[in-house]
Amino acid sequence: MIELPGSRTVTLRAMRPSDASGLRDLFASMGEDDLVRRFFSGRPPPDQFVERMARVADRGGIGLVAVLDGPGVDGTVVAEAACELLPDGNGELGITVSPQLRGWLGPFILDALVSAAARQGIPAVEADVLMANRPMLALLRRRGLAGMAHSERPATVRVVISTGGRVPPWPWGRRAGRRRLLVEHPAAEWHADDAARAAGYDVLVCPGPGGRWSGCPALRGEPCPLVAGADVVVDALPGRTGEIVLDAHHRLQPTVPVCVELPVGTEPGQPGTTALPRGKGDVAVVGVVQRVAHGGTGEGAADR
Repeated sequence: MIELPGSRTVTLRAMRPSDASGLRDLFASMGEDDLVRRFFSGRPPPDQFVERMARVADRGGIGLVAVLDGPGVDGTVVAEAACELLPDGNGELGITVSPQLRGWLGPFILDALVSAAARQGIPAVEADVLMANRPMLALLRRRGLAGMAHSERPATVRVVISTGGRVPPWPWGRRAGRRRLLVEHPAAEWHADDAARAAGYDVLVCPGPGGRWSGCPALRGEPCPLVAGADVVVDALPGRTGEIVLDAHHRLQPTVPVCVELPVGTEPGQPGTTALPRGKGDVAVVGVVQRVAHGGTGEGAADR
C-alpha cells in the first residue's frame, strides 16, 4: 500500500476474476492513442478479452492490479500488468497505467510483475511494442531489453527483458539447423535482420549500453552472456561507444567472431574484426556474416 496526498492510497495486489469490471472501466477511461499503444486498436477490448485477462492466474500466468482508494475513488483500478505464459517458457507482457499516475506507477508495477515472474520460474518476459511508444520502450530499455524481431505494419518491435538480471537470456533454445547472430545496434533492430533470419539465423538485437554503462556486463569487465551464446556478433554501435564495446568483447570473449558495420567515410583500424561491406544490399551483408561465422574473413570485406 502506498500513501498519496489527499488521504488516498494505492494498493498493489494480485489480479482477481472479479477485477474484470474495474479493468473495463480503466480501459474505457483511456484515450484513443493510449488504447492503440496498449492494444494496437483505438477501441477498448471486448468484454470476453477482459474477462479472460482477469483469469490469467488460472492459466499459470501472473496478473497484478493497482487499486486507488480515497475520497470518491474507492476501489478504482488505476493500473494493470499481466504476464501470460508462452510456449517457449517466457511470459507475454502487457501493462496499462492511468494517465494521472504515470511516471512512478508504471515502473513500480512493472518491477513487481517481473519479480513475481522470477519467483515463479519465468526467465524472461516478451512484448510487442509500437516504435512510436517511446515511454514504454524507455521503460523496458532501462531494464535491459533486446530486440527479437520487428514489423513495419504497424511499426513494432518485439522485445525481451530478463526477470533475473540486466541481460536477457536468448529467447530460443539451440534450434537444429540455426545459428545465433547477436547484433548490437542502438535502435534494437537491424536493417538486415530479416535477411539473416531467412539465411538460418536466430537474431537478437542489443541496443548497447546507451547512457547506462553499468548495465553492460562487458563494460564492467564481465563476459556478456548474449555474446557467449552467439555464433557471431555484429557491432553496429556508433562512434566511441562501438569501439569501447568492441574492445571489451575482444578482451573478454576472443573466440567469438565479430563483424563491424562502419558508417560511410570511416576506415577500419583495429585488427581481429571483419568490416561489413558498405553500400551493399542486406543479402550481401549477411553473406559476409555467414562466412565469418564459418571461420572465414568474408570475401570483399576488410579483415581488421
